[in-house]
Amino acid sequence: MDEAELIRLAKAGDRSAAGALCEQHWRAVYALVDARLGERTEAEDVTQDAFSRLWGAFGRFEGDRLGPYLRTIALNLARNRLRDAGRHPHEVLPEVLHADPGPSVEQTVVTEETRRELLDALRQLAPEHREVLTLRLLDGRSVAEVAEMLTRTPEAVRALQYRALQHLRAVVQGRARVREV
Repeated sequence: MDEAELIRLAKAGDRSAAGALCEQHWRAVYALVDARLGERTEAEDVTQDAFSRLWGAFGRFEGDRLGPYLRTIALNLARNRLRDAGRHPHEVLPEVLHADPGPSVEQTVVTEETRRELLDALRQLAPEHREVLTLRLLDGRSVAEVAEMLTRTPEAVRALQYRALQHLRAVVQGRARVREV
């Protein structure tokens, strides 16, 4: 069943259709909020709040694609939470950078010092740059997925990712020069 049909059924009171819509979108919404906030429990709270607000206003929703609308709600809630707490977006990077991935080629190549340097370098990037790199490179999302999550065009996501990687490279190279001196 396509999303437009699920929306129509959910509006008519079909709880299984509403559940299917939640199942379809919760991972993407959570990933977006977690990339913005960098705090698992806050991301869970904001994701839940976004769905609550969606269902509270669902009768007024008139589109046939729920994803962009829901992600806009979630991003606004995340921004509000950061503003109210006086924090900047994504002060902490996802747990994936801290996790022990187990024995792998990556583990033998990337030392703990390099991981710390990368973490520090990513923290120095603008929030939108951290967000796009987290979603694209760490979460492994496609350009199309990230574009939909950030309500941007795929071209805009590619350009943002390119600029983010340039800035990351500049930060890392700046450290290398300092070490060489």
